[in-house]
Amino acid sequence: MLLEQTIPTLRLVDDGEDARRQIAAAADALAQAKRENPRLRVVADGETLSAATISTLISALRKLRELGGAIELTAEREAVRAVILLNGLDRVFAFPLMPDDDAVRQPRVPRRPRGLDGAFRAAAAVLTLLVTLPSFAVPARAQETETTDPTVILARVMERNPNLSSYQSRLHVDIRLISFPYIGQHLDGSTYFKRPANYEVVFDRVPSYARGFEKLYSDVGDPANWEQRFAISYEGLAAFEKRSDIALHMVQRVRGMIDHETVLIDPSAWTIDQIRYDYYNGGVVTMTQHFASVGGYTMLSSQRAEIKIPHVRAVANGTYTDYQTNVAISDDVFTKKN
Repeated sequence: MLLEQTIPTLRLVDDGEDARRQIAAAADALAQAKRENPRLRVVADGETLSAATISTLISALRKLRELGGAIELTAEREAVRAVILLNGLDRVFAFPLMPDDDAVRQPRVPRRPRGLDGAFRAAAAVLTLLVTLPSFAVPARAQETETTDPTVILARVMERNPNLSSYQSRLHVDIRLISFPYIGQHLDGSTYFKRPANYEVVFDRVPSYARGFEKLYSDVGDPANWEQRFAISYEGLAAFEKRSDIALHMVQRVRGMIDHETVLIDPSAWTIDQIRYDYYNGGVVTMTQHFASVGGYTMLSSQRAEIKIPHVRAVANGTYTDYQTNVAISDDVFTKKN
């Protein structure tokens, strides 16, 4: 419940649907009150902090930041504090609004999460960056261009043969921690795409620590809404595997955990070759992609994510097989998790 204070405080005693409804209701109430720079304190008092709850918090934060507001997130229990610190959420959900503008805040020394569960959760959180970029089909022989306009560049990326209305494929992902405790995980699943921009990943079996992460940033990799969500600038050409790619610099219009992203695009095929995510907590995730010809379309064949976040180093490799194009896909595939 919301307590009557100068800055309203929401204490979450669990990590379920009721908690998520409380977060959304609190953000709605503050937004409707039309207060200047609305702020909300959230205290996680439960045993866990799931991806679904983090996703709800991010949505609430975006709503308040559109009004110049912010959300501060703290936790009562060490396991939840570890999740917050490990993922840099203490910098995202904090006062003042912009993490880098905090001149008076005392520096924190992050404590390393204990046990395998914390490491696996960190790897699972960034796994979403591997599986949330749709394998947009593009013409097999695209023409090169000298344009420097990000709008034109992204329009070329989103071009695809009008005869391609949908596809599905199998996805196989191997995650390997290259820092202690040096363990790995294999996941299998299916990917689905349906025009105009519906994309979904469904894993066959998801370990409990990874449950919900595949939806946390479900629209991060969709170029169709990048111009709405990011301030995008052309950075010139960058070397990528013995050729020159177009480099775009992207900054979220409503700030989240990521400071900025760098996208490399092949101007001869209009494929997204690489995305580098630079986080406020000093973490870096670099995702590299390769493509193959499937039925006359250029489709995603493999991805490799190199993960370097505080206390965790990991590599995730994904391969895409068994493509089926122009198949009937029920809309339920894209709505069942909403």
